[in-house]
Amino acid sequence: MDYLQQFLTTTVILNIYLVIIIAISYIIIHQNRHCSFNQYLDIYLNYIPVLTHEMGHILFNKLSGGHAKDLVIVVRPSERKETLQQGYAITQSKSVTGQCITTLGGYVMPPIMLMIGFWTIHFNYPSLFLILYSLIFMYYLILTSRKLSPIIVLIILISLLYFLLQGNNQFMIFYIVVLLCHLILGVLLGEVLQSSWTIILLTFQRVKTHWDGNTLAELTHLPTLFYSLFWIMINGFSLYLIYKFMI
Repeated sequence: MDYLQQFLTTTVILNIYLVIIIAISYIIIHQNRHCSFNQYLDIYLNYIPVLTHEMGHILFNKLSGGHAKDLVIVVRPSERKETLQQGYAITQSKSVTGQCITTLGGYVMPPIMLMIGFWTIHFNYPSLFLILYSLIFMYYLILTSRKLSPIIVLIILISLLYFLLQGNNQFMIFYIVVLLCHLILGVLLGEVLQSSWTIILLTFQRVKTHWDGNTLAELTHLPTLFYSLFWIMINGFSLYLIYKFMI
């Protein structure tokens, strides 16, 4: 009970420079992911951003009355190269409107979680942010058809928690909470910045690639640029709110 109380009452002094360094490292590694070593680092670092993105599809699908069938994070570099997918969610929507909402959700979820993370730390409730991600991970574990990867992650987390409790090291628990908060915020910030640039490239590239912006344009008969601007505005708004939190 003492450990739980300590976890729930832990406060984190946010080091924005550390968050920015993690974000920049995330972007650099992703841009150079085709290198032999970086391809694995990229998978490890963007595990949470991909989970957040795909969970956004599922959450908004649920809110629009749909049904989620599967959630997959691709963890093999060869499969990522072959399919050009980092992950995917299989959902069933009841209407075109529901399909549009589902598609939009994946792109607004990372900036939403980024804002929630900064908000909880700003008001001294970082544990709520970590609990929220724990619930997302458990839902992913239950839903996914590829359970090996999340089970390995779960075993690592349980083992780490066991050794921490056995060692009666309260300071280590505090430092792990601090590190996790900074790491998650850093990779989410990197994803928000990187996705904005990727959206711009996909929107204006000469050789058209099929992506969610094109799908929405086909469903609604609105230009892809409309949705690209919407997503970039959401990303920009989240960065603006974070800036307001920090000053």
